[in-house]
Amino acid sequence: MTMMDKKKIVFMMMAMHMISASAASRRTVRMAFASTSSIRGINSSTSFRDNIKTFRQVTASTTDIISEDNTSSSPRSSSLHTVMVKRNRQSQNFREGAPLIFGNSIAATFSENGDDDSIPLGSLVAVYVSRDDAQKHKGKKYKKGKPSNEPVYAHTNYDSSEAAQHHATINNSQLIGYGVYNPHSMYRVRILCHATQHPVLAKDSKRKQKTRVEDHDSEILKSILERKMSDAMNLRLAMNLPSESTDTYRLVNGEGDGCSGLAVDIIGGSTAIVMSSAAWCEVHKEAIVEVLEGLLNDHPSYNGVDIDIIWRNTPSRLKQDGYELSFDSEASDEDDTEVIATESSVKYLTYPYSNGQKTGFYCDQRDNRLMVAEYCRDKRVLDLCCYNGGFALNAMVQGAAQCVGVDSSQDAIDAATANAMKNDLDPAKVSFVREDIAAYMKSAMNEEEEFDVIVLDPPKLAPNLSTLDKASRKYHALNRDAMNLINREKGGLLLTCTCSAAMTQKDGGQYFLNTVNGAGLSAKRRVTLLRVNGAAPCHTQSPASFPAGAYLTAALFHVGPVGS
Repeated sequence: MTMMDKKKIVFMMMAMHMISASAASRRTVRMAFASTSSIRGINSSTSFRDNIKTFRQVTASTTDIISEDNTSSSPRSSSLHTVMVKRNRQSQNFREGAPLIFGNSIAATFSENGDDDSIPLGSLVAVYVSRDDAQKHKGKKYKKGKPSNEPVYAHTNYDSSEAAQHHATINNSQLIGYGVYNPHSMYRVRILCHATQHPVLAKDSKRKQKTRVEDHDSEILKSILERKMSDAMNLRLAMNLPSESTDTYRLVNGEGDGCSGLAVDIIGGSTAIVMSSAAWCEVHKEAIVEVLEGLLNDHPSYNGVDIDIIWRNTPSRLKQDGYELSFDSEASDEDDTEVIATESSVKYLTYPYSNGQKTGFYCDQRDNRLMVAEYCRDKRVLDLCCYNGGFALNAMVQGAAQCVGVDSSQDAIDAATANAMKNDLDPAKVSFVREDIAAYMKSAMNEEEEFDVIVLDPPKLAPNLSTLDKASRKYHALNRDAMNLINREKGGLLLTCTCSAAMTQKDGGQYFLNTVNGAGLSAKRRVTLLRVNGAAPCHTQSPASFPAGAYLTAALFHVGPVGS
């Protein structure tokens, strides 16, 4: 099939699904729906088959079959739904930019001409707080032991004859903003537009609501998404992303860019990977893709470039959000379409349409990879949990004498080896070994091997607070053994990382540093903290919800000589 035939098929599919007329441009929107259980990035996908003639949603292990309750089309109603929150210190946080409203902060909900017991999943809602005293719309209290994601407040449906009374209440209330509603989630409302931060956008949304513009909820949502994604693009341009040396980066980062539950990565300047971890994203996926496609069309860095859009979701996160994906026993075929990602002038082979660990690329460590590489000239470097070899490759490019990468995944080792070849690195100086890192370090200690620089970047060991104690013991052991491999006579550097939010946020980050310090005491090596970094700045964070969005800690230590 020729490229022209592919584009014709894509155009017909987009027309069938109400993708905007601008999609008729040179840009190809390639929709591959997939699921992923990735720890912090991208690691599985399903390809769009060239020979299909209808829009199909396929996944490697799950099929996104939406039930009647979980419809994939945007909910439409004759009037925007309303959420009234309690007037207290928490509502002040919402007014100041906090993006997540929990159920116990809600006093009441309302729907005009509604007939459901609750506001439907994914509906756009206007969020207000009463100007009256704190007792008005107080709502019910939680009973002891009752889960916080169960509605405990009153929902009222009213018709046009009662609208005047309701509108009078609204007029006597303060608009907080607009968001998306989920009756099944502990995050009952995800605010996408705060009136204090986007007064013009909020005012325009309120005007559309009052004038009953046809399908106003969809139009309001698209306006909000367009503004948020446009702001995100301009912010990255301010960070010089993309650039000649880097074409792979995080374009939209959830709450950091005002789009809670939604992330977008640009890979190789040719592929946009949308990652959905909230129910509202699944409900409004067509609107999200339409807006993203239109903005990429107008992006100054992608003029004349075909950007493929791939949709991914995380079933475990969606399940927590009350959204179930149905499983399909048939796995899709592999698509080994290769996309070259460039970061800090280092090239990586990625396979965003394929299944397996080799699919993904973690751009959150971009600055940390470059930072530690600058200390590696003429040094012997060990990259533990090397994944696709990012730290080792950067170290070699910066003049390291020798690099060894270790990972337990054969896909990762194959990818790292291929990436070294892609960057024309000397195979005699850089090598990658498939082995459990704990076993490798034990063997290396027995053979009295030493390294000048060690990078330890394990997967998420503490997915939640309940696993923190067990994870801290694992971090302790790994760091202790890594320190024992640092040059005994001269000492050296250890960059140790955690991508566990529970570990990063505990005691403001001090908990992880104390764990590493304890490992130093066990190894009988003196450690000195040089710097603490987080994710690359394209992984933006909201100051109103910080440190909730902080998950990555990369701490650089100097490990002193033995007996110092």
